[in-house]
Amino acid sequence: MAPKYTLTYFNGRGRAEIARLIFAVAGVDYVDKRVESEWPAIKQSLPWKSLPILEVDGVVLGQSLALTRFLAREFGLQGKTNVEQALVESVVEASADLYGEYYPIMMEEDEKKKAEITEKYVKETAPAVLKNLEEFLSSNKNGDSFFVGQSLTWADLSMLYAVDQPVSMKVEMSGFPKIMAHRKRIENLPKIAEYLKKRPNTPF
Repeated sequence: MAPKYTLTYFNGRGRAEIARLIFAVAGVDYVDKRVESEWPAIKQSLPWKSLPILEVDGVVLGQSLALTRFLAREFGLQGKTNVEQALVESVVEASADLYGEYYPIMMEEDEKKKAEITEKYVKETAPAVLKNLEEFLSSNKNGDSFFVGQSLTWADLSMLYAVDQPVSMKVEMSGFPKIMAHRKRIENLPKIAEYLKKRPNTPF
C-alpha cells in the first residue's frame, strides 16, 4: 500500500516549495496543508517548533532540507550514484543561500535596515552565489542540460525555486545565461508546467 503524505506549511512557497515540486514531478498525491491563524496554537506540538513538516503514514518529519531530501530519495531524484548525490546536495546547499538570505529582507520591518540588506543582497550576496552556480552548471554538458548527471534531480528543482528570489529582487541576471536557460527548461517540463499553472498565487 502506497504511503500517505501530508505536507504542512504556511500559505506560501517558502521552504516547502521544493518538496511540492518533487511531488509534482513524481506524480504522487499528497495533502498540501496550509497553516494560517492556527500557527500559534500548533507550534509547540511540532518536533522542531517550526514548519514545514511532512507526515508519512503518521510519522512526522521536520526540518525542510531533511524532509525534502527524504522525498528526493523516495522518488529517485537524489542522483544515481553516491558521487552524484554529493554533487546534487552541494547545489542544493548553494541555492539555499539565495533564498535563505532573502527571507530576512522579507521579514525586516525597519525600512532603513531593509534598504541596506536589500542592497547587499542585490549587489553582493546573490551575484556571488549565482556566479558559482553558473560555473558549476556550465561544467556539466556545457550547462545545456541538468545541474548534475544526465537526468532531473532535486538540485534542478531547488534551483528553479531559488532563482525566483534574485529575479524578484531585480538582481542583474544577464551575467548568468546558463542559469536562466536552465530555469526555462525546467519550467517547461510537462509536469512542472502543469503544477506552476495551478499553483496558488501567494505573497511569498
